[in-house]
Amino acid sequence: MGSRVVERFKFEAAHAVVIAGKPEEVHGHTFRLEVAVEGSLKNGYVMDFLELRRIVNEIIEKLDHRNLNDLFENPTTENVALWIAGEVKKRLPEGVRLQRIVLWEGEENGVEFEF
Repeated sequence: MGSRVVERFKFEAAHAVVIAGKPEEVHGHTFRLEVAVEGSLKNGYVMDFLELRRIVNEIIEKLDHRNLNDLFENPTTENVALWIAGEVKKRLPEGVRLQRIVLWEGEENGVEFEF
């Protein structure tokens, strides 16, 4: 039986996505992030919620209140979500894997990746 732990986060950032070779105007969003990890139950849990929260907060603090164009060639929501996913995967304890990540750009637009 696979079990999942899910945590939600938010951060503020600005970006100007390049669409058809032309950058948008710089604008900001409240990004909402959901991270789901899965693994076998050991001692009654997959992973401590606080440990997952510490891992993800260390990652998103690099993005919070930043211009994402300073960090990414083209800071689409997809590119940012994939970067976060890669960083989370590197830090997870043995036996726990990233199952899903959802990144919302504001209230209405989001991307979801399953691994």
